Amino acid sequence: MPGQAEKEKSKASISNQSSEKLLQLIEFLSEQEEPLRLLDISRQTGMNQSTASRFLSALKSRGYVAQNFQNGKYSLTYKICRIANNVSSRMDMRHVSLPYLRSLSQIFGCTSNLVVEYDLSVMYLEVVAGPRQMLVPLQRIGIVAPLHCTSAGKLILTEFSAEKMQELLKVKGLPKYTEHTITTEEGLRRELAEVARLGYAFDNEECELGTRCVAAPLRDFSGRVVGAISVNGPVVLMTDEYIQQKLPQLLAIAGEISAHLGYEQGETERDGRSSPLPY
Repeated sequence: MPGQAEKEKSKASISNQSSEKLLQLIEFLSEQEEPLRLLDISRQTGMNQSTASRFLSALKSRGYVAQNFQNGKYSLTYKICRIANNVSSRMDMRHVSLPYLRSLSQIFGCTSNLVVEYDLSVMYLEVVAGPRQMLVPLQRIGIVAPLHCTSAGKLILTEFSAEKMQELLKVKGLPKYTEHTITTEEGLRRELAEVARLGYAFDNEECELGTRCVAAPLRDFSGRVVGAISVNGPVVLMTDEYIQQKLPQLLAIAGEISAHLGYEQGETERDGRSSPLPY
């Protein structure tokens, strides 16, 4: 009788094989010049029809595959392109932002970050340590943090629709990280209204005691907030006076990066994004 370890290993192996077949199917469909029948897909990929049909149904339910209702043939949709565009835009944003982050770290003497939304959280795409800090940036790149108690996260939240905000509250909630964390929907709404009014955001020891952070938004050609740059440091350094002294440079740098992303000053006013938040 196989033991539990052998069973788990067998399950993992089957899962890996399924993942490989699914990716094989996506790659195969991407190379086709015209839609194909299930029988043709099965023959050309070497999968049996039941397996190919199961994968196609899963891809269809997620919007990655379309099936012609007249002849039943399958083809990839353009949704796969959206993934590629997201990856490409983030790589471009990272490339553009890096020299500016280095300047910010010198200006503030603290760590600077490039942050985007990821799965109802924020993700650090790039991190540059301050001149006297021992932080190893690779230890932070790729990590995720909450939206509601980070300065960059608050800026991203100002773009959320009422429906997406309710999804955040349902899925993630507003967990308490320190005694300063905003943990009520009403409190978060007040905070986001202030963030929208100011055009920048603070994390006042809300995510980690002893650390303050200030962030400015990055906007694309549509005027939408697609990310943020932030600077975090110890509270003994990041005083109100110190932040206000350096803030114009942070905002100017955010504006320059946004210009590289296609944003034109005044875009938010033209498309109505300066109107009250939908929640």
